[in-house]
Order: sequence, then C-alpha cells, then structure tokens
Amino acid sequence: MSATARRRRVVAVAAALAVTAGVAVGAGEYAAGRLIQDRIAAAAPGLGADLTVSESGSALWDVARQHIPRLDLASDDAALGPLGPVEVQARLDDVRFGGTTPTVGGTTADVTVPAQSVADAVQTAAPSVTVDGVTAQPGAGTLLVSLGPAGAAQLTLRPVVTDGRVVVSAVSATVLGAAVPADRLAALTAGLSRPGQHAYPLGLRATSVAVTADGLRVQLAGGPGALGRQ
Repeated sequence: MSATARRRRVVAVAAALAVTAGVAVGAGEYAAGRLIQDRIAAAAPGLGADLTVSESGSALWDVARQHIPRLDLASDDAALGPLGPVEVQARLDDVRFGGTTPTVGGTTADVTVPAQSVADAVQTAAPSVTVDGVTAQPGAGTLLVSLGPAGAAQLTLRPVVTDGRVVVSAVSATVLGAAVPADRLAALTAGLSRPGQHAYPLGLRATSVAVTADGLRVQLAGGPGALGRQ
C-alpha cells in the first residue's frame, strides 16, 4: 500500500470515528433532555402535555452534575387552578436533582388566560346558567360575562390576587337591564369567589393579575423549595 493510500485510509477512519462520536453525543444530549423534561412534567402535571423545556447549556452535562442553572418552560395547554387551558412561560433557577426530592432555587412565570378559559371557569362554577361569552374590559380592570340566551343577563367580574391565588369577585349583575340585588348576586357567584382547590404548579403564587384585551395576564413567583408533585 502506498503512502498516499495509507493517508487516505487514516483520514477515512478518523472521519468515521468523528461521525460516530458526534452521533453518540447527540443521542446522549437528546436522552438527557428527555429525562429532564419528564422529571419536570412529573413534578408539575398542571403544565400540560404540550410542555417544552429548554436549557442554556448541555443537558448531558447537567444530568451528570445533577444541577441545572436555568430551565425555560413553555406550554399552551396548562392549567392555573380552575382556569385552563392557559399559556405559560416560566423560568426555573438552580434546579438540583441530587437528593431524594428535586429542589429549585426560584421560579417565575408569566401566564396568559384567554377569555374563553374564563368563560369555561364561570360555567363550571355556575352550572345552572348558560355562559354566552366573556368580554375583557382592560380600562376598567373587569370582565363582562354574558349569561343566558343572547346575553340577557350581564355579570361584571373583577379579578384580584388573594393569598397568592387569582380570585374573581362579582362587581354587579343585571337581568334585562335591571340590577340584581346584592344577596342574589352573592348566591350566584359563590363558587367564583372561593379560591380553587387545585394547587398551582411548581409551588407558584400569583403576584399580580391584569385584564388585557384578550383575557387575563397573571404573573407568579415561587421558591426556593421542593420540586415535587403539587
């Protein structure tokens, strides 16, 4: 075999080894990424099946160290208490998997609640009436709920943060233009004014809520604490 042929063979073998190593590393990164996503999904099922998890570094390295400096989460089919589906953008800092229970140093989240999800929650809380639709009123910080055929009744709600949760309280209601007495209004909306029984994912607590043109925007924060199933 000539020197030129030997050089070509060496180059070919080196290239094949490089490709094999690259494929192995890529497969390892994918597997490590899936492991991290599965751990987060198990810890916070409320984030929904459409959850995506992104890292700033190497997933393989982070799994080996059992420490992830930062994770970015996104979902468009999450649940926030009785509200769902909602869109979530969240950030987890200082995630550690080394102990028996994973921990997180801190979490922040921005949640978008579409008007239809508010309508669904009102319908669930007041099944005796038909919810025709919800109109956001950003200027007033309220939501106008149309009830009954052709919106014959109108219910005005105001979202507030109470003890780290979003609660909607009734401001007023009318039926065919006539005001509903306070006692009947309280009975109608009793299910809405109670905080939900479902815990927020990742131990998050609401810090603010605002009415937008499309529904609600909720900001949340949490941690440090255990990253366990809520």
